[in-house]
Amino acid sequence: MTSTIAPAEEATGLRERKKRETSRAIEVAAVELAAELGLGEVTVESISQRADVTSRTFFNYYASKEDAVLGNSRAFPRPSLHDLKLRRGASVRTTVLEAVRDQLSGFDFGTPAYQHKKRAVLLASPQLLAKDFQSLGDIETDIAQQTRRLLDEEGLVPPAERDAHAWAIVFFIWAVVRLALQTWSQSTDTRRALADHVDSASRILSEVGRARS
Repeated sequence: MTSTIAPAEEATGLRERKKRETSRAIEVAAVELAAELGLGEVTVESISQRADVTSRTFFNYYASKEDAVLGNSRAFPRPSLHDLKLRRGASVRTTVLEAVRDQLSGFDFGTPAYQHKKRAVLLASPQLLAKDFQSLGDIETDIAQQTRRLLDEEGLVPPAERDAHAWAIVFFIWAVVRLALQTWSQSTDTRRALADHVDSASRILSEVGRARS
């Protein structure tokens, strides 16, 4: 069978995979060393050696060892919803949640055991935790701004309530993501993707919201 992928596209795809593999190797090495030694004892050189890359390559992907642990790679732009359009027949909440779910499906979270190790490193390093919260805050703000844009486009919510409505949607989505990560980390079914857990978490939280007290 003749491939329908052009050589240039195939080469670009291969380079992208190699970039992501290198970025991932550096992040894993940083987390593992921080878990073993404590973040203060970890150096860029030790991370590079563990990941089998040069220090120059390290700095092509991460600005610091802290960014490496957090996975904040300078080689890849932060996901954004700037191009998101309201899907016909779907609510703003559903449109934004599905976009976030699709982005999460492209992330490599590793194994639940790896995530537990990374969480322990964050909890042991106040500066890392603060930086992580700042990054999450920036992401929340971006999602809220794009959600407000879609609410303006939809025009169903009174203008005076749209900011609050946008943030309510953001908080609902973060609750869904946190519940999905929780159930994913405890699941024994390794074939079930995180996106499936997002769908289940959304259903459960929606049912809880509709339940009578």
